[in-house]
Amino acid sequence: AWTSRWVESKHKPDYGRFVLTAGKFYGDAEKDKGIQTSQDARFYALSSRFEPFSNRDKTLVVQFTVKHEQNIDCGGGYVKLFPASLSQEDMHGDSEYNIMFG
Repeated sequence: AWTSRWVESKHKPDYGRFVLTAGKFYGDAEKDKGIQTSQDARFYALSSRFEPFSNRDKTLVVQFTVKHEQNIDCGGGYVKLFPASLSQEDMHGDSEYNIMFG
């Protein structure tokens, strides 16, 4: 289950919740499932740890895909790479990060 790998922050009680779904538009309802925000106009905070690695003398590629299905005028999503010291359940907008894009 995706919830065994991903941790939703509990820093603020009004963060939106994530769900696993193929969304409104998909080719295969099961194969196209992904993590989706469940409420419009909310803040979300989700993180997953990965094994330590080094990209010394190598290019680092970080990629993510977004499918916007909401009809809102503003908002967006981004990815942050945090240091290993991050408290995932307390992650918030001012948490220290190493790289941000999106």
